This record gives sequence, structure tokens and C-alpha cells, in this order.
Amino acid sequence: MVAMHREWSPFVVSAPGKLILFGEHAVVYGKAAIAGSLDMRAYALVTPRADNKARMVLPDIDVDVLFDSHTLPLLQSTSLSHPSEVEALVPDSINIPEGPGRTAVLTFVYLYGCIFAERDRNTGFTICVRSLLPVGAGLGSSAAFNVALSATLLQLTGQLREEGAGAGDRKLINQWAFHGEQVAHGTPSGIDNSVATYGGFLKYVRGEPSVNLESSHALRVLITNTNVPKSTKALVAGVRALRDQHPSVVDGVLDSIHSISISAAALFQSVGEDEAYLERRMQDIIRINHGLLSTLGVSHRSLERVREITAARDLASKLTGAGGGGCALTLIPGGMAGDDVEVVVREMESEGFCCYQTVVGGGGVAIARSVDGRATVEQWLAEAIARHGGSPANGGDDAYGAAVAGFVTLPAAAISELKPQ
Repeated sequence: MVAMHREWSPFVVSAPGKLILFGEHAVVYGKAAIAGSLDMRAYALVTPRADNKARMVLPDIDVDVLFDSHTLPLLQSTSLSHPSEVEALVPDSINIPEGPGRTAVLTFVYLYGCIFAERDRNTGFTICVRSLLPVGAGLGSSAAFNVALSATLLQLTGQLREEGAGAGDRKLINQWAFHGEQVAHGTPSGIDNSVATYGGFLKYVRGEPSVNLESSHALRVLITNTNVPKSTKALVAGVRALRDQHPSVVDGVLDSIHSISISAAALFQSVGEDEAYLERRMQDIIRINHGLLSTLGVSHRSLERVREITAARDLASKLTGAGGGGCALTLIPGGMAGDDVEVVVREMESEGFCCYQTVVGGGGVAIARSVDGRATVEQWLAEAIARHGGSPANGGDDAYGAAVAGFVTLPAAAISELKPQ
């Protein structure tokens, strides 16, 4: 494929969020962690422009910026000692907003500057990202954005040979998405962008390449956001202080968490085992892992309340991520009826929590030019806007401006129709 200097049609790039299943906190000390991709994704609509400008629209965080492509800096990955230093190279003509959109804009400037060579900058485009992942909940919304953005820029410059589906394409997407995560987080582990790129279940050990577990098993889960803010930095520091005081005891706990991750990896890779047996084993290690994390002092009364509500129905729950609030995951047995799950959800909501029913272990990044193998993205978008009563404003000089405006207004249920099959 060659870079899109001439006519091209709108396409959609999507990438999943992530859920840490096992290994929280222990991973900081070189132990294994297991993460899986969520059936909750970020969706980027990419449309051509005739004016050779680059526009990024992020309605979830109120960002809408238009760049003159020739004012964006030309960068190489070696231009900076670290990608997070990109702001020093941003020209005064580019307005970097304050607030939550600041990091996203800086990430765009960095990735565009590195991926788009001078010869590519006659390709004008708009990228509008709708995320069905809650922001700041530890579910990988930042990595999903960075993977979708990286895949978009690489696709537009002709650097993907198989439209993101091949191993070489995914390796390239993952490398650039990691640099995007560096802009946002400084020293990310790399597990979030790896999950968003490759999907499925990954085993991660700090300093080593992630291992795709190639699992055929998917997990049905309920994610509960307690809406309790937490400080990952403070929680990690607390575990470190506890380990400094009781090294042999805490190391024993961390070793046990590592053993759980290894056991989980074996379960995901198992072939021919009875699903009910695997489910029971998974419930056991979920409960044990939460108990071990609690001994490290990273649980919270809100997380314990989630555990109490679900344990009363013989369901297994654990914190996911740093703990101290944030989110918990609950394994939903395969035979549990939807109405029974709704009873649990209502009780959670009565506590002020937010719940998301989803599946863990689905596909990774995907580029689509059609929806469900039938309508083109452009046709689907026109139909979806009409179906939901949309009447987008005139797009001005941008032929696809009205389509982008309509995409912004679509409900989450409509956006979900773009999920890869």
C-alpha cells in the first residue's frame, strides 16, 4: 500500500481496553501479571480533508483542534531524550489546551511528527475518537487511544502492509503506541498498549517481552467502578514501605501472587478441559488473589463491599489495578442468567457504584472499511445518523465535516455496531 496522497474513503480504527486479571503490585517486583482485552473499545473515525490539514476531535474530553500539517514539527524517535519532552519542540503557533485534553494533543503532535515525513504532509484528514471506555478507571482508555491513533497514522502513511492484521503491522503499531504512552505516563510498563494491540490474554513480566497466551477461553465479567479516587503512586509506595519493614513476609505474599498468575496462564492455555472445572479454578484463584492483595493494604472498604455483595451470591471478585478504590472485577459464571446479573448490578448501583458487563479476551486493534462486511463506513454512518434522528450541522469547507459532527452525537449503542466481528 502507498501513502494516501490522493482519494481515499473513510475508515474506522478500533482498539480494546484492558483489564488486569492477576499480578497487581507483584509485577513491580519482577513477578508475572496477566491482563486481558476488554469488549469495550475506542473507535476512531478517519475521514479525508481537501485542505491538507489535520484535525483531531475527542468529544469525550471536549477537544477539537485543527493543525496546519506543515507547522507540526518533523521529528525522529531520537529527536528527544524522552517522548514526554515533546512540548519543548511545539511551535508557538500551536495552541496546547489546558485540562484533560493537553496530554492527548501533545501525544498527537509527537506521533504525527515522527510518523508523517515531509512527503506525507499533503494528506489531510480528520480523526474523531469515541471511547466506550471510562476515562481514569484503570481500564486502559489511554492505551486504546494511543493504539488507535498510531494505527491511523501508520495506515495513512502506507506503513502497514496488512491494514493492521499482520504480525509485522502489529509490532509497528505497538512500538509507536508505547511511545504515545510515554508522552502520557512517562515510564509505562507497556502492558496496556500490548493488550490493546494484540488482544486476547497476555502474560507480562517487567523487562521482558509480553507473551500472548493464545487462549481460546473468554471470560464473562462484571466490572464495578467504585468511583472512589485512588493514587497509584501512593499505593505502590505503601507496599514498598511494608516490604521494607517486613521483607521476608511481603516477599512471600508477592511470590504467592506470582504463582497465581502462572496458574492462571496455564488455565487460559489449557485445551480440552471442562469449562465448568476451569471456571471453578478461576473463581478460587480470584478469591485468593484478592485476599493476598488485601494483606498488602491495597484494598478499600468500597472494594470489600463489592466482594461482600457478590460473595453472597457465590460469585468471585477481586480488585483490579492499583486498588485503594477504583475498580473490581467479578467473574460471571457461564450459566448465570442475565436477569440474575441485573439483580447484582442494581445492588451495586444502590451503593453508588457503576457497573459494566463485558467479555475479556477478544480481539486487538482492527482497521475496517466496511461494517459487518456489507455497508461501507460512509454508508453505515449516514444510516446510523438518520436512524438516531441526527441532523448534523453543515461541515463547512470539509466535505466530511457533517459526517464527523453526526458521529459525535451517536449514542454508545450505535458506536458499538462498529465492533469487529
